Amino acid sequence: MTGMTNRELFHETMRRENGDRLLHMEQGFNIRYDQWLQEGLPTGVEDAGNVSLSDAENLYDHFNVAGYLYCRFNQFCIPPFEERILEEKDGRKIYVNEKGVTLKTMADGQCGSPPLEMGFAVNNPRDYHRNRFRFIGNTEKRYDEAWLKDHAAEIRMQQDHPVTLWIHGPFAFLREFLGVENSMVFPYTEPDLVRLMLKDHLENSIASAAPVIQACRPDMCFIWEDCCGSSGPFIAPDIFLSLMAPWYREWKGYLASMGVPWIMLDTDGNPSSLVKLWYEAGVDCMQPWEVNAVDMLRFAAEFPEYVMMGGIYKHMFEPNDLSQVGRFKTKDIYEAIDQELARVVGFMRCRSGGRGGYIAALDHWAFWGISYRGYRYYSDQMTERYGKANSATRLVN
Repeated sequence: MTGMTNRELFHETMRRENGDRLLHMEQGFNIRYDQWLQEGLPTGVEDAGNVSLSDAENLYDHFNVAGYLYCRFNQFCIPPFEERILEEKDGRKIYVNEKGVTLKTMADGQCGSPPLEMGFAVNNPRDYHRNRFRFIGNTEKRYDEAWLKDHAAEIRMQQDHPVTLWIHGPFAFLREFLGVENSMVFPYTEPDLVRLMLKDHLENSIASAAPVIQACRPDMCFIWEDCCGSSGPFIAPDIFLSLMAPWYREWKGYLASMGVPWIMLDTDGNPSSLVKLWYEAGVDCMQPWEVNAVDMLRFAAEFPEYVMMGGIYKHMFEPNDLSQVGRFKTKDIYEAIDQELARVVGFMRCRSGGRGGYIAALDHWAFWGISYRGYRYYSDQMTERYGKANSATRLVN
């Protein structure tokens, strides 16, 4: 098919009808912008971590890369918890945020790592029932009607980036208010509380997302569900099936009723024991398949019907790093990129005459260890050797 836009190519890929036409997407850019300018990035290109629809050219436009154009609603606390500073001394600050989480960070906000979570507002069923009014109702306050009026038409009309509804998955929602440890423990010790919290989250999200979906007409729903470490998920399969799979199935059914055909699941680490269960519960595509934790190609071979995104090792741009010794047969970044693209894209795209069902992407955000020249070469190789068929139109007059 000629003249296919990126959004059309996305749907073709999800339907496994894209043939040898490859869609290149990235989750985001977190790069050293000043360094990239010194290496040749044109000065007029905006440093946009996520997709931007400003009039200026951005990194996605410059590399002809698709990304997620998010539309959101408030799935958390309305009214929010009172934000307050509990302590500030020795250059550090302890404070409570709008979700009731107690955090410790640098007072000037210049910390290079996430704040330390010290406490949560929900530690038992009593805490949740006392604050339940924040998690249910107030639907009309959970989306920005003025923002939709100003931006929804532009979001719908652009064709370079899949329009993406964002939501937290069940574990990700729980960890926002219980913390990771209690989100792992409470399914065993407080299953009724977990069921109630997930029921409230689902029902509230169904009610609150409707105006956003109607205005923006998303191509997919992005479920953020970071629940895996390097050795595996924080959720046992039986817990997933009993408590979380029903959430996915209901949410999938709701999306389908609203005309949103696809679910993209994001989870870092090693999801091995849950991969099959997620797809069976309604997930249509998973990403990013971090190479240091999981072998995407093994699952691609075992489940050739599953659509996948990512799996290209972001550290291929650093073959001289001691941690990469033995992974590549070269210390030259261009040869390392060639090896990695052949390993992943060559297999995913070319096996048995064209596997299809694959969206090319790094195994996480494009990060600060990547040079401009390296990323430029990587993007160009997608086009020259692997059938990259992106068709950017936004800045074309």
